[in-house]
Amino acid sequence: MQRVWGIEVGLSAYGALVFLYGLFALNTSYRWSLYAQVVFCVLPAAVAIVLPGGIGIMPANLFLVFFALRAFNLGGGRMLSESISIGKPGFWLFCTCVWGVVGAIVLPRVLAGSTLVFAVFDRSADPNTEGLLQPLRPASGNLSQSFYCLSDLVVFCCAYVFMKCKGAYDVLGKAVLALTALGVLAGLMDLGGHAAGIDVLSVVKTAQYAYNTNSELGGLLRIEGTFSEASAYAAFTLQLFAVCINLWLVGYRPKISGALAAATGVLLLISTSGSAYVGLSAYLLVLLASRPGRISAAAGARKAHMWLFMICAGVLAALYIMLFMPGVATALSNFVDATILSKADSASGVERSSFNTQAFTNFLDTYGIGVGLGSIRVSSFVMVVLASFGVPGTVFYVLFFIRTTLARIPPEYPGADRAVAYAARHGMYAALIVASISASVFDLGVSFYVLAAAAGGLTAHARRRAPVVARRSPVPVTDVQPEFAVERSQARDGQERRAFTRQSMPRRLPALPRGR
Repeated sequence: MQRVWGIEVGLSAYGALVFLYGLFALNTSYRWSLYAQVVFCVLPAAVAIVLPGGIGIMPANLFLVFFALRAFNLGGGRMLSESISIGKPGFWLFCTCVWGVVGAIVLPRVLAGSTLVFAVFDRSADPNTEGLLQPLRPASGNLSQSFYCLSDLVVFCCAYVFMKCKGAYDVLGKAVLALTALGVLAGLMDLGGHAAGIDVLSVVKTAQYAYNTNSELGGLLRIEGTFSEASAYAAFTLQLFAVCINLWLVGYRPKISGALAAATGVLLLISTSGSAYVGLSAYLLVLLASRPGRISAAAGARKAHMWLFMICAGVLAALYIMLFMPGVATALSNFVDATILSKADSASGVERSSFNTQAFTNFLDTYGIGVGLGSIRVSSFVMVVLASFGVPGTVFYVLFFIRTTLARIPPEYPGADRAVAYAARHGMYAALIVASISASVFDLGVSFYVLAAAAGGLTAHARRRAPVVARRSPVPVTDVQPEFAVERSQARDGQERRAFTRQSMPRRLPALPRGR
């Protein structure tokens, strides 16, 4: 433990690496900061620094300090505040976080004892009361979850500034591909280490979590990668799968993105996580209804070929197993029953169901106001938002998600930018789907809000560039060639813009005859 500003902190090797790289990133191109902030997300169980009370800060959260400083150097306070200004998607995230932090401080005190909750584990509480219903009261979770809520807002604002830089979307696309490759490598190392009887990933699992290393289900290893449990790794992998498969569909680095999409898809299928299977099934419905042809003309045909291949391969594999491998068919049937069909009747399924039921009861008992962020234990992101933030916070967050993911991506941007923004939206869809199944906290991770900034960034740029009033007919300009005198709303890349400057100038009116 070292004493910094009068506070004892413990700096690990990962923390030293983050500090050294952070100093390097502050003095180089913004690309290195964006790369690092995304790639550090592969280390969610490695402690970088330990604060008093045993609170561990992970590399991605620690590097956020340097990420914010670099964003301030790039855009200053004006650009950071622009990300949450009225009319931008970030404004609704700002409202959500303000309501959440204020509610975490005020609501558990104002509504103390008004409802019974499954409280978040508190070291200062009686350990005999853990897992039992208790009267609502302030808890340490209010402070920690408020910190993560504010850090999510900082991530979004800083990433918004980075997305303003030239070539930032291409940098983000390559960073996500690198993160996916590391995630796939971690999954393969977990499988190889289990076969060899060695826990090769223990070096990156230094946080004080409960690990289920080398656990099996149905004879298959539960892949954890660099995470503490299989469901967390599956949720992380599903988000990356959604990004990669959509990058492949729209033609962004198709060889790399296609290979990584296939690899993450296979890892999801053998992950033995019920959340992964349900989340993957739900996301495939979203993918089926998507329209990538708006981004790339060839995406529609590629999507049709992909679905045709997947359906044919699935049907042929099922027929082959049922006809020639009946033992495997029986084992698969038992496996599906254990991971999905009977999951709700298991001990963990009953516990999670009781958490969510009580959370909805808390929502009703507080008349839709909420009990405050970090006050309760739940097992669904939907119930986290509804029971903790109440109706106001839920409305704010829904508006943020809609403004970020459902707005039209303007066609005048470069193809790579539009491809990455489109794939980022699908990464958000996948993350929210799997979080709605099993997430217990509001924090969806650094990668989610970096993708959110990219998903809504092009829309924000387009609004800033668009004219306030569009003319319905061209204004004649005598010194401009006719082919350049076009409407602003019909302008495309490559057309002359000087005509627009002259169109905005007041025209000279003909002289009126003088009266006598």
